[in-house]
Amino acid sequence: MAGTWIYYLHAIALLLIAVTAETPEQYHVSMDEDSNYRMHWSFNNQDKIMQFTVEVKTIGWIGFGISPYTGQMPGSDVVIGWVDSNGKAYLQDRFSNGRTLPALDDNQDYNLISGIEKNGMTTLKFSRKFNTEDPKDLPLEGGTTRLIWAYNNNDPPSQTNIPIHHKMGSRSVNLFNAMPEIDKPKLPDDTKTYDCLAPNKHENIKNDELKYLVTVPSKHTSYWCVGLKLPQVTEKHHIIKLDPVITKGNEGVVHHMTLFECESDPKWHGYAAECDSQNMPNHLRNCRSGSAMAGWAVGGESITFPAKAGFPIGGKNNPKFAVIEMHYDNPEGKSNIVDSSGYKIYYTKQLRPNDIGVLIMGHLVSPFLIVPNNQTQWNITGYCSGDCTSMIFPKNGINIFALFFHTHLAGVALDSRQFRNGKELPLVAENKHYDFNYQELYYMKDEVNMMPGDTMSVTCVYKTKNRTKLTLGGLSTKKEMCLNYVFYYPKIDLSACSTQPAYEALGPYLAKLWRKGILPIPSQNGSAGLYESLGAASLDDPKLIQELANVQTYPPPAMYCAYGNRTMLFDRFGVRMANFKSVANYTMENTTNGGFSISTFSSVMTLAHIVVAFYYLS
Repeated sequence: MAGTWIYYLHAIALLLIAVTAETPEQYHVSMDEDSNYRMHWSFNNQDKIMQFTVEVKTIGWIGFGISPYTGQMPGSDVVIGWVDSNGKAYLQDRFSNGRTLPALDDNQDYNLISGIEKNGMTTLKFSRKFNTEDPKDLPLEGGTTRLIWAYNNNDPPSQTNIPIHHKMGSRSVNLFNAMPEIDKPKLPDDTKTYDCLAPNKHENIKNDELKYLVTVPSKHTSYWCVGLKLPQVTEKHHIIKLDPVITKGNEGVVHHMTLFECESDPKWHGYAAECDSQNMPNHLRNCRSGSAMAGWAVGGESITFPAKAGFPIGGKNNPKFAVIEMHYDNPEGKSNIVDSSGYKIYYTKQLRPNDIGVLIMGHLVSPFLIVPNNQTQWNITGYCSGDCTSMIFPKNGINIFALFFHTHLAGVALDSRQFRNGKELPLVAENKHYDFNYQELYYMKDEVNMMPGDTMSVTCVYKTKNRTKLTLGGLSTKKEMCLNYVFYYPKIDLSACSTQPAYEALGPYLAKLWRKGILPIPSQNGSAGLYESLGAASLDDPKLIQELANVQTYPPPAMYCAYGNRTMLFDRFGVRMANFKSVANYTMENTTNGGFSISTFSSVMTLAHIVVAFYYLS
């Protein structure tokens, strides 16, 4: 009889263990550079609960929090926990009003699951709802989340006496749209690696593994382009993963890297120069205008493609050459910085079912992306139009599995929306708390099918409260972009699909600003003159600011749809041009008295149609 009871008790114990076992975390990140503070997490969309595990190299208390926008303590939703000498675990839900000890929350909305201290490590496991509806708790949302962390090497003397931290920091993460470790495909046995790294000059390179250095220019913003052979394989292969390789110590200088596929003579392998310098051969300049293979920006991590698709290289009609565009941000003008950053490519002969493409959507990168000064919120939207998708998308459309939002310093939020037959479909993606220093690939929970005739918008929200002049679109981080790099399959011959304000609305508006003396007369011609004049202006008249908002939403916008080699498929006016560059040398004309007349400005706006296209394509 006793044996029977022992059997039943044992069975009940096993059942309780099974019922109370926590969901294993799917995501992992180091909060500090030395990996002394690691976080693991998972979430349940059905119950809307997120589970965290923090592992910290300390035998003292641990702090963990969600920060509103800034990555600072004030306004943060915080927990503090520890394991005492008797092995008892504590967890306190707190909130911060400033740079002092966060106050206890009346509602303890974080649930302690377990705590253990072993071998100098303290591990706390806890959970909470996505939205606790407690005004002192911050909701857990998609897009970028700014986390703060801290720890002390000793336990607190009491539950109310928490000494100051010994270490602290912040980290941005993507809680909901990273690729789970469990979903990352195992690398095939035949996987090979290849380094696409930035050298410093053109040499007769025999070794395919480039380990030469670029001397970063001392100016604020520079774009350095390097021609590189891709793995020289005679048969088709798939790239299945890319690791960013950032030269140690240059993390604050390498802002972003774009890898472009192209057709070019292998003799240009290893050639490197500033992208827009006279030393850059047209062969490589044209490559820079090709289809993107990958994009990485500061804060990003490895790019892993799903098991159903890979980026094609080698064999017939697939790229064998590439250009890597390095964006260096050197605001302090430091000299003697050398760099050999780039990508490590993982590729395999074991082909996946689909080929991957990258399509750039959003607002055209041009001086006509205009954000007024002194704005707490300014929205700008660009489109990939149904006119474009109806002409080139395959019958069953394309399937979007990831995307990469990109703005510069004034950007604070983005979203992307899909429209079909005049109706909006479910939201594609949004990032309410965009962090310029953390630009990571956004993996879709469910793939988005974009059909011929569909339109996709990209809306960027900017904040220019501390700026006294107009902020314009451009390459420098002091200028702005509004882009969405869309990763999709099956691959099609389309590289860019974007818009900017309609010329019939923009032209008269800018003419009015010139007439009122708000825009100074430029001393240069072409797009340089546009930047000079617009960049020196400010808008303070509420009526003119509202009029600009109306211009930027005037339907329909000027639309651009470009093939993989960036030749234009069409513009909104139905003009087909095989090569915009051949007509883009036309320069802006001055009137005889050295100023701009309204009649001259009308011709300038016709010209701007070409100048901006040339700027975008070059």
